[in-house]
Amino acid sequence: MKNYNQIEARLQQELAILKNKKNKLSNIRLVCFVIAVIFFVIYATKDHFLSLAIAGIFFIALIILVVISSKTSSEFDYTKQALTIISQLYINDRNDDYEADNTEFDNVYNKDLDILEGNSLFNRINKTQTRLGNNQLKTYLSNLLLSKNEIIKRQEAFKELSLKHEWIVKFLTFSKRLNMNQSAIFKYENRVFENQSIRFIPIIFTVINIGIFIYLAFNGFPKQDVFYWLVSAVALASIVNFIFRNQLAKVSAYTNMKADELGNLNEIFHHIEEEDFQAELNQTIKKAFITDNKKASHLIKTISSSKETLDAFSFPIIGFVLNNLFLWRLYYSIQFENEVQKTVHKIEPWLQQFATLEAFVSFAIFNDKFSSFTTPLISDEPYQLNLKNSYHPLLEESIAVKNNFETNRPNNIAIITGANMAGKSTFLRTVGTNLVLAMNGANVSADEMFFYPMNLFTSIRTVDNLSSGDSYFKNEINKLKILIDRLETEIPHYIILDEILKGTNSEDKLIGSQKFLVKLMNMPTQLVGFIATHDLELTKLENEFPAHIINYCFELKNIDDNYLSDYKLRKGTTKMMNAIFLMKQFRIID
Repeated sequence: MKNYNQIEARLQQELAILKNKKNKLSNIRLVCFVIAVIFFVIYATKDHFLSLAIAGIFFIALIILVVISSKTSSEFDYTKQALTIISQLYINDRNDDYEADNTEFDNVYNKDLDILEGNSLFNRINKTQTRLGNNQLKTYLSNLLLSKNEIIKRQEAFKELSLKHEWIVKFLTFSKRLNMNQSAIFKYENRVFENQSIRFIPIIFTVINIGIFIYLAFNGFPKQDVFYWLVSAVALASIVNFIFRNQLAKVSAYTNMKADELGNLNEIFHHIEEEDFQAELNQTIKKAFITDNKKASHLIKTISSSKETLDAFSFPIIGFVLNNLFLWRLYYSIQFENEVQKTVHKIEPWLQQFATLEAFVSFAIFNDKFSSFTTPLISDEPYQLNLKNSYHPLLEESIAVKNNFETNRPNNIAIITGANMAGKSTFLRTVGTNLVLAMNGANVSADEMFFYPMNLFTSIRTVDNLSSGDSYFKNEINKLKILIDRLETEIPHYIILDEILKGTNSEDKLIGSQKFLVKLMNMPTQLVGFIATHDLELTKLENEFPAHIINYCFELKNIDDNYLSDYKLRKGTTKMMNAIFLMKQFRIID
């Protein structure tokens, strides 16, 4: 993260300069406003034309200063938000702002492996700033790539992005400034002003008022005539605005995005269009922002400028003048709608590619931040799975116990035994979570990983369901039925099961487990299985089916009458259990 530290130091210096400039402009604006008011009062009380001219000059100067101040404030806000983005990059885990959306991404492994909720893999990876990007990242984690070529393309895309530190900070900052929680920009696509001739009403209104202004100027702005002119103009403008009030309100509701937020969308699109990408997937994203030889950023910029011009009607004093002398809101509402109509049908694919890039950037930062993680290699041989010095990616490497595992045998099933809290479940989740990372194109927490892409099925946290009346055992049977149905359609799988059939009695559990494993071994479908169990009788299957079953264990050591695990995976069957010892230690039994 050294590169981000350097960017942060530079931005902090820029923030201090912009803050000083912002304060100075504010003071100068106040002085101009006071002078303009003083000379206008002199004109109003003494009918002194020169005072009106001076007031006008300072009023114009005030407008110019407002524009400069607005630009400075925008730069100040951007720099401040960029620093916030960088501070987020340092944080390992981030709360999910859209956790309520998780029901859309339910699958057979997310809850078992803590992919989306709680202390989750998603929270560790997520650096997205919009709901679109957030949901796209969840979509990727919930739907694994099974094509070797597609995984390699993702790996290349993430690797390229991980080196673009300055570009990433700008991209995420612009994304943050969008403040876009919705999944679309425009609420509807149909026109409000069908009759385009309406736009001539404000043009005629403007020409008349300019003519009256010139006439009054030649006559020295007599106060009584100016008063009647202004009253008449305001009355007529109010009538016109009242007639078109519904259309004007509907145009205002076209989008919840402000002009500066649309401007940020333009900046993001431009930021993507101008970057030199070499990775194929990144180039594909970039090309999607050019439609009919027109860049998305140019089209959005036109909409943003039109929206900014339209929004001028809401400015104090200035807005009153514009709307009542020029029917500003009516004219630019029509113009804004016309610009929107040029783009509204093209926006969805742009937003989809933007969301994809947000998710890609999150993976790229993850790879860059956890530099000890490695890029897994992809095998062309079914049943191949090698893990060297692997550990759970959410654990600190300094305290994690690393384990090895390898298999390349058809329908191999590893039966893992061990005492309570010896490391079985953590190892199962280590394998499962690293497979999720690997089949997303991300780096994994292992010195080496070699795998063949297959679907992933887990059954680790089965619970009962009071609302449906299903018991724990019924839910477990339902989930195993899903697995069998998948295997019978010859869909290759990694299978990770923790203590299956624990909702029934010991005899049924043993017999059922044995028959279930035999069924898995005899499946024509490619699979690699991991079964954690306390039932040592189940390990005898290794003698009957040595070509398919291998026993592994996590063993305990008795140190000063304390049973401790070193959390190392070994071949063989455990010799020690600790349930009675733990119950005595916690004074549950004597």
